Amino acid sequence: MLFIVVWWMVAIMGAFSDPQANRLIHSGCSTVKVDSVTESTKNLNATLLDLRAQLNSSKYFATAAQAGDAGQVFAMVQCRKYLSTADCVACFDIAAKQIRRNCSADVTGGRVYYDGCFLRYENTGFYDQNQDSHYGDCRNQTASPAYQASVKSLSSDLQIASPKIPGFFATSKKEVVGENSVVYGVAQCIETISKAGCQDCLTVARDDLQTCLSGANTDGRSINPACFFRYSDTPFFADNQTTDLKPFLRNGNLSFSRTSSVLLVSSHSAL
Repeated sequence: MLFIVVWWMVAIMGAFSDPQANRLIHSGCSTVKVDSVTESTKNLNATLLDLRAQLNSSKYFATAAQAGDAGQVFAMVQCRKYLSTADCVACFDIAAKQIRRNCSADVTGGRVYYDGCFLRYENTGFYDQNQDSHYGDCRNQTASPAYQASVKSLSSDLQIASPKIPGFFATSKKEVVGENSVVYGVAQCIETISKAGCQDCLTVARDDLQTCLSGANTDGRSINPACFFRYSDTPFFADNQTTDLKPFLRNGNLSFSRTSSVLLVSSHSAL
């Protein structure tokens, strides 16, 4: 009887386990060549091992660097905080394998983005960068006006609150008025930028989401090296992992600003 109960618990936990790395959202590789492939590869291997060890210690954000005259490497990984440690590490493993597959050993940098995590490395420091190329990923053109209104309200709350929260991370959901549906959202910035940098990044990211809404998409993402913003009509985190945003919303909601220039992608494109 005990064996059956334990097996049932493992099966249920396994059913909810998801590193959210089924689809590569965006990737890119540098076009600059390294001075020494041997040195660069050795240092990249060391930084990836360091990042993985940090994630295994229950971190969701980590940086690692290796010095070298001919092949220094700076690397960063971030997981969504609603993942388990095991799923975070699993997402990283998929990302590390993909970045090696995408980027040849003789280039100085690469990046890959999944819903569950992102991974980036360069031969120069980038940890404090809050503005870079950004991409909107829009799917499922079935959004009603009521759904779009709920996304605008939810994304406004997340944009305001996330930079004020330690760790720059927030999740929330909102019921769609007059419909039997819910919109789910997440906003997250890397932890090596400032509060103002996070605010700036999410402002650009929210404009990307407005582009998705303009096309009546029920699922939208903004992918930026310094932040990640997503909404969906499908739950991608548990109800008990939502953030109480009320203490961080004293300034009220924001209205959408003009849409910034954004490349819409259906899979991935070059860096």
